[in-house]
Amino acid sequence: MTVPATAVALAATQYQRGDPAAAAGLLGPVIAAEPDNVRALVLMTHAQLALKRPELAHRAARQAVTAEPDSAEALGALSRAFSGLDRHDEAVETAQRAARLEPENAFRHNRVAWALLGDGRRGVEAERAARVAVRLDPQEADFRITYAMVMKQLDHGARARQALHDALALEPDNAVARHELATLDVVHRNPFALGRLARGASGLAGALRADPRQQASRVMLDVALRRFLVYTTLLLAVLAYVGWRMTEISVSGARLLAGVAAAAPLGTAAYFVCRLDRPLRAYLRGLLAEGRQRIAAIGAAVCLVLLIGATVAPAGWLGRLLGCAALGAFAVRLISISAARTKARTDRVDLALWWAVILCIAAAIVLEAGATETHWYLSLAALLLVVVAVVCLVVIVRRHRSRRGGFRGIRSRNAVFGRR
Repeated sequence: MTVPATAVALAATQYQRGDPAAAAGLLGPVIAAEPDNVRALVLMTHAQLALKRPELAHRAARQAVTAEPDSAEALGALSRAFSGLDRHDEAVETAQRAARLEPENAFRHNRVAWALLGDGRRGVEAERAARVAVRLDPQEADFRITYAMVMKQLDHGARARQALHDALALEPDNAVARHELATLDVVHRNPFALGRLARGASGLAGALRADPRQQASRVMLDVALRRFLVYTTLLLAVLAYVGWRMTEISVSGARLLAGVAAAAPLGTAAYFVCRLDRPLRAYLRGLLAEGRQRIAAIGAAVCLVLLIGATVAPAGWLGRLLGCAALGAFAVRLISISAARTKARTDRVDLALWWAVILCIAAAIVLEAGATETHWYLSLAALLLVVVAVVCLVVIVRRHRSRRGGFRGIRSRNAVFGRR
């Protein structure tokens, strides 16, 4: 075996072990000595993509295709580079060309499916390509995962789930399949399906145990646990607000709602926590003890004390206690969100919308408290503010669903081995 061939083999080993930087360092001298070494150029493309350098990856892939225009492997690498540059039409065309050169190679059709997924508008074609890859090699778990991603984009959750179960039947320790299956439980449209959310959190923890390098699983686990905290706080806020409105109609009804507002979040928390294993419970406690989340936890506890106090307080105090509990819960909701947000622009927009909700509800409570028969317009203004708050909530929900609906891709093992 020649020295360049040995270096390429060693680089491939480093790449498969998850060290693309070491692989790129080994490949550099090989490509400098043999600029037409297609194998080295293809591997360099995958390494640069793993290092998030799509421009360098494209340069290497283009050089490989120039050296060997009819190499399906080089064309597949170039397609991946085009996808990394968001040049999706070229990625699809190049992947399809590679598939025509090797029609019986399942990896070529798998790359076509990923290129079409990146395009985001051709889900039916992606489903066809992914199905061909599965048919050509039914024992390859990665192809089942690709098919699941297509089904997820097409909003066929049941079929996506089945494909992921099939992948796990082939490879029980496949961290990517575990991650995606758990993500389906975390990112769903029923915010109060806490049993499903707990199952998703446990699945993500399992994916991390299978592959501790799965950064996406760690991020999604934080999302799952924070989502539980946010939903619980929202339940408290809504029930406290309804109880505050009830004080004008029935004092006993308001007391009952105050008790429900205190018991329901505690019940949902117990239901969720009981379905987590011990390490996840410890992780959740750590999450509650850090930064703003600790402030939110203290605030939630204060709101619960106010609600419990409202069940036995004099009638004259009832409105104030429930109003403060509602405002406090909405503030806790906002803190919980801001604790989980990055500095992305879309998150800042969501944060601004939540501030609008908080301020509208707060102003509505103040106006309603000062409303009388002669100042009826204050009640009307409070009602309008509540409508504005509801509209902001609807916008937030629609934004979240649109972000979930758009394809963002995953860093699967296909990416590690250059199979996408």
